This record gives sequence, C-alpha cells and structure tokens, in this order.
Amino acid sequence: MKPGDLLRSLWTTDPRRVAKQYLWGGFLFLLVGGLLAMLIRFQWAWPGQPVPGLAWALPESKGALTPPAYTAVFTMHGLLMIFFAVTPLLFGALGHFVLPLAIGSPRMAFPRLSAFGFWAYAVGGALMLASFGVRLGAASAGWTSYPPLSTPAFTPGLGQTLVTVAVLCVGVSAFLYGLNFVVTVVRCRAPGMTWGRLPLVVWGLFYGAVLNVLFVPVLAAATGLLLLDRVAGTQFF
Repeated sequence: MKPGDLLRSLWTTDPRRVAKQYLWGGFLFLLVGGLLAMLIRFQWAWPGQPVPGLAWALPESKGALTPPAYTAVFTMHGLLMIFFAVTPLLFGALGHFVLPLAIGSPRMAFPRLSAFGFWAYAVGGALMLASFGVRLGAASAGWTSYPPLSTPAFTPGLGQTLVTVAVLCVGVSAFLYGLNFVVTVVRCRAPGMTWGRLPLVVWGLFYGAVLNVLFVPVLAAATGLLLLDRVAGTQFF
C-alpha cells in the first residue's frame, strides 16, 4: 500500500469505514476501562493488597492501590467508559453504519464531518492514555470532574488538564456527528421514506443526535472555562 493510499484510508469519508474506526476505537477503550474496573474490584476484594503485575506502575506501594491511585483509577474508568467506549460505540459506530442504510442514503450529509469527528475523538483518546504517564498521575476528580474539585487548587498536575482537553475533543466529536445525523435524516432520506416509515433505530439515533447538538455545546463551554482556570489562571469556578 502506498503512503497516499494509507492516508486516504485513514481520512476516509465512507460512513461504513468511519463506523469501523469508531468500533475499533470504542473496543480499545472498552478494554482499558474494563481493566481499570478489574483493579477497582481487586481493591474491594483484597483492600490494601498488591495487585499482581502492577508493581512497575506503583513502585512506592509495591503494586498496591493507594487512596490517591484508587481515586485516579475510579475517575479514569468512568471517563473512558462513558465518553470513549459506550457513546462512540452506540452513536459513532452504530449511527454511521446503520443510519444511511436505514434511510436509503448512499452517504452522510457531511462526509468530511464524519472523518473530522473521528479524529477529534482519536486525539481525545490519545490524551486520555497519555495522562496515565504524567507527573502526579491521571485525573482524580471523579468522572464528572465537577469544580471546584477539578480546579488546580484541589487537583493539581498535568493529568487532570489533559483529561479536560480530551473531554473537550470528544465533545467536539459528539457535536459533529450529532449535527451530521440530524441533517442526514432531515435532508438525505430516499424518495418515499417519509417520517412515518422511519425505523425505530433511526428515531433513536435522531433524537440522540438532537440532544447532542443542543447540550454538548453547554458541556463544551463549561469544560472550556475549567480549562482556562487550569492553564490561564482565571477564576470562573
């Protein structure tokens, strides 16, 4: 495969290929989130005991989950499962694969938004994984990251900042494919595919996309203000 062919395959606008990209990305983060869930359950079953094979990551405690480490694991598990596994699988993968077929459309209304939305999601996922390796560890303000707990005063370190940017990226992705779904259903239905003939799965994806378009900007605005508090010294929260 030539480098140009590889680049075109990565920046694809085919909705079925984009669906596969979301599918494999969602499965990857489902695996990581599942491993973190196993660490949480190990802590419940054997409190304070070293986790086999984790001594390299937590040398100070010889592999045992300390209270700060447990809080970080619990936080990252929730963030990964909600924003990077379940939502991309149910909307990014299922939506891009099923929606055009179900309404009789050969493509999405905005094919390039599909590609851009996936790569915004991929950048956010990379930042989430990178937050595990920074000084002071990953985010530990809970998966909701509510201020003031998620502000620099209570959760210092680069990890929480990287996670904040990652959530902003995945919010951009959700808004883009939500907008794409709404316009696709409204404008790209096949002749004869009236609103009354739409399958229930299309209605579910459509209303979910409407909610994304309406409420993700609110989440993004709050996340942006939190990010300014963390990196620019503002005091919105």
